[in-house]
Amino acid sequence: MTDVQERLTALSIELPVLGAPRYAYEATSRWGDLLFVSGQISRTASGEILRGCLGADATVADGVTAARTAALNLLARVDDAVGLDNVERILKLNAWATSSPTFVDQPSVIDGASRLLLDVLGDAGRHARTALPAHVLPQGALVELDATIAIRG
Repeated sequence: MTDVQERLTALSIELPVLGAPRYAYEATSRWGDLLFVSGQISRTASGEILRGCLGADATVADGVTAARTAALNLLARVDDAVGLDNVERILKLNAWATSSPTFVDQPSVIDGASRLLLDVLGDAGRHARTALPAHVLPQGALVELDATIAIRG
């Protein structure tokens, strides 16, 4: 068992099985040793979309749960594309959280995703990050993430 698999097991995490994107784009795109992961929303393994608006009808805790859910989807996409053991480093995580105009704590929300990536990938999960508010996200999702990842071989 690899370090990543051991961490997933220790954390009782099972990655979701994701289908192909519904629209005209790829879930991931590889260029040399870089993997670009398309936006992953806060959709649970059962298909439920975690929705809401931070500062209105969603709390920071709701947002953290949504960010972790989107991060699980991101990890599943990476695993499908190259295998999690081939992640050398998450270089950049971009994140959006549906927010009211007065909500300013997006970094606390997106920390849910960042901490999950660190828990699963260890040092390879360390990353630069952008955490931005959004008026609305696809399908009403509370959080959306994308990433640029350095991969081995």
